[in-house]
Amino acid sequence: MFLFILADIVHAENAPAFKRQIIQVPMSSQCWLQPSWKDINGDGLVDLMALVQKDNKAFIYIQNDSGFTSAPTQSIELPEGTAWITLYDISEHHGKEMLFSISEGLVYLTQNKGIFKVKPEKLIEARQVFLDDSCPLIIEPNNWPDDMKNAIPVIFSDHTIIYKRDENYRLISDLKIEHEFNNTMEEFNWNSWSIGSKKSDQVRIRTTAQEKSKERRDSDLIEENEYIKKMFKQIKGKSQQDCFIEKRDINNDGNKDVILLHLQQDIDVKTNIIIFNRREDGKLPEKPDQILRCRGMPIIGDYPHPSYCNPFFDINNDGFSDIVFMEPEMIVSVNALFEIFTSEGMDWVLTVRLYQSGKGFSGREDFKMNFKAMLPFSNNLDLINIDGDFNADGRKDLIIRRSTTQSDMYVSSLRNGFFEQQPRLRLETPQKGEMFVEDLNNDGISDIFAIEYEKGRITLFLSGPMQEKGAF
Repeated sequence: MFLFILADIVHAENAPAFKRQIIQVPMSSQCWLQPSWKDINGDGLVDLMALVQKDNKAFIYIQNDSGFTSAPTQSIELPEGTAWITLYDISEHHGKEMLFSISEGLVYLTQNKGIFKVKPEKLIEARQVFLDDSCPLIIEPNNWPDDMKNAIPVIFSDHTIIYKRDENYRLISDLKIEHEFNNTMEEFNWNSWSIGSKKSDQVRIRTTAQEKSKERRDSDLIEENEYIKKMFKQIKGKSQQDCFIEKRDINNDGNKDVILLHLQQDIDVKTNIIIFNRREDGKLPEKPDQILRCRGMPIIGDYPHPSYCNPFFDINNDGFSDIVFMEPEMIVSVNALFEIFTSEGMDWVLTVRLYQSGKGFSGREDFKMNFKAMLPFSNNLDLINIDGDFNADGRKDLIIRRSTTQSDMYVSSLRNGFFEQQPRLRLETPQKGEMFVEDLNNDGISDIFAIEYEKGRITLFLSGPMQEKGAF
């Protein structure tokens, strides 16, 4: 079923229109859905492979000019002992193959115009070691770091062989990684799988495994710089305070700089941004190059007890990361909380500080915008998404969750160089589900989809033709 969702146009020459579609992936019971979006049949439209882990099945949905089919194009039973699957161009046969890593090695299915053959073909024979009760998962080798991009791992009991495909579709053994065994494993990563039959002998191999990590650990950075070390010591144990280390090339000199994000969630939410620009010799300066004391908090984070946060986005497309924050307009009392939950959201202010080459970040906000949104609770969904381009101007636009069932779209503005002050569209979005944006129908406009993982439900908003001002 398709529903066209339209909204009034405010100061706009062009406006996006979206058609809404719901895909209900078949499930025997509530479990976990993992999607992969790829152009499977080579027609330029992104298709869907949906993995239902508990049922050991993958469902294919081929997109056409009208959108996605409501029923799966094909249902595929995973081979016995499957640890992971991926869509990968592994042979000269037309289109991507469906590649499986199983206990006996690697096998794959070829396709014909989006329909996969039932009988798998062998690629590599190997005695891989996986837990019997481990759930299969989808891996995305194309998204891995450059040195491991499109790598294919084959796992043995004491080592892993990394294969890469050359231009003639030959698999070449590129790297051997010896396993390191620990008695306990504290971390879990979705892109990982277990080895060993006993819990005490289990080891998890990350899909981005390499012999030595090129990234310095946060603990090493803390020990490297006395200022950073002192900062963490002062904050440690303080309630309502967190400190995060962000490593990114702020000034585009080819070196990873270090940024401390000191978040204080007291009565008045504040964040200190402390920037160390790495020198040409690879060392950090003894003291920060710039300190910014900002009201509010980074626009992205799993609040109120964040394990991460991120304020850095290139808003004006100049190649430099800018700082985007959100700050509440009022102190939230118990009565105010009730009003927020029963009304259409809380009042916030979005602020942007631009990075100026050779000067650093602006001392004051370059842009402010009022908006309404839910409280940023981690058990809620993404409060703000800043990855889409919904008016095809090449710049970032915003989707903000106003309530549990409504999301507002703010598009970029040529008038002020940032965002329009009023939402362009209001979408009826699912109450639960993580929201993503991606151009699925290859029209240059971002589409929106929300995934309810445990229910196997995907709500899509596919972009239609741009509407001229006054067309409604």
